[in-house]
Amino acid sequence: MEEERMTPMFTVLRRVCTLVPTIGLLGSMALVGCDDDNDVVAVIPTPVVTATRDPNFNFPTLRTFAMPDTVAHFVPVSGTPLVISRDFDRTVLDQVRANLTARGYVQVSNPATTTPSFVVLVGATAAANYAVYQTYSWYPYYGYYSGWGWFSPGFSTDWTLAYPWYSSTGVITVDRGTYVVTIVPTLSVNPLVKQLNAAWAGTASALLESGITTNMVQSAIDQMFVKSPYLQAGP
Repeated sequence: MEEERMTPMFTVLRRVCTLVPTIGLLGSMALVGCDDDNDVVAVIPTPVVTATRDPNFNFPTLRTFAMPDTVAHFVPVSGTPLVISRDFDRTVLDQVRANLTARGYVQVSNPATTTPSFVVLVGATAAANYAVYQTYSWYPYYGYYSGWGWFSPGFSTDWTLAYPWYSSTGVITVDRGTYVVTIVPTLSVNPLVKQLNAAWAGTASALLESGITTNMVQSAIDQMFVKSPYLQAGP
């Protein structure tokens, strides 16, 4: 297992007349103030980005991909899921696709009949303290996708998705509103145990907090790939 993490930072907004850059205990902060009122009105966290891979996987074998056109919202095993915004769903999907194609991967136009090298699954957590990298039943979230047609006899709710590095990382929880991007090689399909295995996953937290912008979302997705130089299409 290998993981790269970006240290959290914060932007502190004050009622404003003048923008004054400074450095404080919370890292880099934008302090905005007026002569008569300097009280803090908002704290916007900078997204925390991680990238984790299966060190035993041969990434140069990946060349083509398919990707469902919807961001799944992961719900808790028990209890009521929390409502999260879909304002940036399209931005995230487009940015993931842009990073993959920039690295030489080709999106398969009809994955229902042509098997891609891997499938990219994008989701967002609709629960506080969501445990990522635990084996879960992926079909209820992505089973609608017509692009699974390349596999016969087909998938069902019995199928799970496993993260090979989970045994070394243990339980890792993320906040509500964390985007999770997962690469699932099609060669990882194991019909005997009805399981898929992830080769790579990126997470970006705090992307659905108040004050987050499109540029911040795009930058966070870019960082997942910057931290993953081994993600390059094979010859």
